[in-house]
Amino acid sequence: MTNAQISAAGGNRFAAELLERSAYGFAGFAASQLLEQHPDIKQRYAPDAFATWKSHLTQRILELAAALSTGEPLVFSSRVMWSRKAFIARNQPESDIGLSLAALRSVLEGHLPATAAGDALACVDQARQALAESEPALDESELDPEREFDRLALRYLQDVLEGNTSKALDKVLAAVGDGVTPTDIYKQVLLPAQREIGRLWHLGDVTVAEEHMVTSATQRAMAVVVHAAGRAEPIGKTMVAAAVAGNAHDIGLRAVSDVYHMAGWRAIYLGADVPMQELPATLTFFEADLLLLSATLSTQVPRVRRTVAAVRDRCERDVKILVGGAAFDEAPEIWRKVGA
Repeated sequence: MTNAQISAAGGNRFAAELLERSAYGFAGFAASQLLEQHPDIKQRYAPDAFATWKSHLTQRILELAAALSTGEPLVFSSRVMWSRKAFIARNQPESDIGLSLAALRSVLEGHLPATAAGDALACVDQARQALAESEPALDESELDPEREFDRLALRYLQDVLEGNTSKALDKVLAAVGDGVTPTDIYKQVLLPAQREIGRLWHLGDVTVAEEHMVTSATQRAMAVVVHAAGRAEPIGKTMVAAAVAGNAHDIGLRAVSDVYHMAGWRAIYLGADVPMQELPATLTFFEADLLLLSATLSTQVPRVRRTVAAVRDRCERDVKILVGGAAFDEAPEIWRKVGA
């Protein structure tokens, strides 16, 4: 199935909205069917098998809704493949994912009206086909200790995880003192370190607490670096940066905002989880020329589309809008579907 085949490339927003509203209920039906048909899965995830699979399938349904809303089936199949990597990393049978999708398909086929079922089932079938045809593989580190910047990123991570945050910051500042540009520190050291800690968390090699510790250290490092870098001559332009409502991950957005600041823009950084209804007035008040809007999860893409529409409709200025974040990595053309 190609993207164009989802309701002539315009998406199926009726199906998406129906799935969003009914996700919890459909997930419960699918979890019950899965565990009833496969007692071995019920035993494997005991004593909380139903709660575990209901939560898992709720997330899958919300991702399916995002795919249907934007007309991008890759949004769903990519998240299913990401989930398979997590199962492998945690020594859980990857076949359980395929069986859960079969249960989900059965429930959707039995409960969705015809106008919603066709596109939804086609997306699920594409994901099941991708699972069957591709070879499983774990994420490998992007960091190579033979490369100078990667060595610095790895040493930075090691210091933070050992509780030596001040030592880690000293390494970063020393690199700046040696002539490494602040932009390179961001792009080649701090952000790769964040991706690496996310990869390690995905594999179950670090805890949530350790991931949070690294994120906190990186926020401190960025504040120190941008302050030390100073700012180019102001160019008379204003940008506003905001993570879409529900998006608590804003490290990448902050990095881009800092780069604009260092380039001479007036950078208004609003941070994480910004309510959609407040953005138009904020952009008008600050006389913004540009809005940066970020989303991390595919389930947040419909909110990006609604936020862009609200800004276009209610902002008193003709503001250019750039969208980005991990949610847009899985389907490269999805930014075109949200109105940016």
